[in-house]
Amino acid sequence: MTNSTRRDRIKTLLSQGVSAAKIAEEVGCAPSTVHRIRNGQGSRKGNRAAYMTVTAKVTQGECEALDGLVMRGVAPSRSALIRDLVRRSGGYYEPSPEEEALLAGASQHLSRLGGNFNQIARALSASVRKTGRADPTAAQIEELRRANDEVQRIRGVIGAMLHNAQVKSDRLRETVSAVEGDFDE
Repeated sequence: MTNSTRRDRIKTLLSQGVSAAKIAEEVGCAPSTVHRIRNGQGSRKGNRAAYMTVTAKVTQGECEALDGLVMRGVAPSRSALIRDLVRRSGGYYEPSPEEEALLAGASQHLSRLGGNFNQIARALSASVRKTGRADPTAAQIEELRRANDEVQRIRGVIGAMLHNAQVKSDRLRETVSAVEGDFDE
């Protein structure tokens, strides 16, 4: 099965409401591939996006401006700088390795919290069936409070990461403006 045939089959099965796990099993791919197609994300190589080559004509001054930014350490290469500019101007957020690790940890915490919520909901549902009303235990109430605190901490960290991304974007704009100013003189 070719990649485009596989992609079309996945889209068809998704439109029919088939679960990602069943689609992956039928088509012979990972469930994450199904999720990426469902969410409209592009192809991937390993854990990163697959790149495409795009060419653009620039003036000598524009090329020197790019090289000046690279020399200042804004990016390791022209390509990396242009990718970064495109991503930032398009609102694409790319976390740092530290932020990626933090997001992975947050994702694990949220998964565990979801499991805890399901257990508590199951117990409360059983309580309603037996007594006609939900009767949470002190331990269940405390677990819900701890979970709420954890969610608030995760929200704070994600808020800080988004603020950090905005600061990085502002600095990049300032640097680009300064370099443009150097070439205007």
